[in-house]
Amino acid sequence: MLILAVDTSGFEGSIAVLDDRRILEERALIAEGGRHAQTLVLQVDRVLKSLGLAGRDIDAVAVSVGPGSFTGLRVGVVFAKTFAWANAANLVAVDTLRAAAQQTVDGTEHVAVISDAQRSEVFVNEYTWDVASKTFQAVGDVRIEAIDTVVRQTVARGLHVTGPGLLKFANQFPDPALLSDSALWNPRAASVAQVGRLLLTDNKLADPNTLEPLYIRRSYAEEKAAKS
Repeated sequence: MLILAVDTSGFEGSIAVLDDRRILEERALIAEGGRHAQTLVLQVDRVLKSLGLAGRDIDAVAVSVGPGSFTGLRVGVVFAKTFAWANAANLVAVDTLRAAAQQTVDGTEHVAVISDAQRSEVFVNEYTWDVASKTFQAVGDVRIEAIDTVVRQTVARGLHVTGPGLLKFANQFPDPALLSDSALWNPRAASVAQVGRLLLTDNKLADPNTLEPLYIRRSYAEEKAAKS
């Protein structure tokens, strides 16, 4: 089964193609001026051509749905829905924090993943390693917490921490040993593909007509407009 995976949740996005359990190719997708829309379609076309594939050869699209950049997530989800519809491919929605958890080093059984939510807050959730599926499974739902609260709770429990939120808040954690390697903080399309494969196996498909990014919080512009 060929899976096209897309992550545009942050500035350093990426795309990947997975064949069953093997990554055929992964490519960075650096947003130009923060706009993944300028490079996503072009890079997907280049990757498919480099592999000798056409869009109709892709069986499923796995897309990172958040939390993350409002604009980036929108671009990725719209692309994934359009590609899936145009090529009669299945569509799966992947929790961005779960994809980041999937990159945690072998031997870690429980991990907290954070992403910047602005205003000294983070999106956070915990994930536990499932031996049977060889993936991290969410403990609960993604929530918003003050970074001070997350630091205090994770330190008290000796919990491993990873995720793109560490790009901003790593220096607030007093014990660097609890943090994953910085190269693993940002979610990668390869990890999105791995989680997406499991969702496909479990027949947890997304509806291209209704799928929306997981924002959790409205954008600043939307909150400002609501107050006016």
